[in-house]
Amino acid sequence: METPVRIAMWSGPRNISTALMRSWGSRADTFVWDEPFYAHYLKTTGKDHPGRDEVIAQHETDYAKIVAMLLGPVPGERAIFYQKHMAHHILPGDDIDWIGSVRNAFLIRDPLEMLTSLVKVIPEPTLEDTGLPQ
Repeated sequence: METPVRIAMWSGPRNISTALMRSWGSRADTFVWDEPFYAHYLKTTGKDHPGRDEVIAQHETDYAKIVAMLLGPVPGERAIFYQKHMAHHILPGDDIDWIGSVRNAFLIRDPLEMLTSLVKVIPEPTLEDTGLPQ
């Protein structure tokens, strides 16, 4: 089998990233992973997001183990591994040397449109909630 293509799509909230991920997920040769660092982010920051306890209980929270899975065998031996990342889920101190092993792309939406959408789900978002600093 050829070396799989690993695409790390970096986004922030409300950037229409889920629609793009679903498009990739419709391909038979592609495995998608939605926000692999979300449980790590929630556990480490203590943020109170909807479904927090369930996310932490059902998903890996150890950063190094998540990275190993992102770079390890692709489930189903698929040719493409599409990883939808939220930039703000990578925290200060998290080692990002691994990103050189994947193809990185960035999904950026007009900030005004993103903020208009974000305040509908987080009434008083902070700058950190936007993903813009990252």
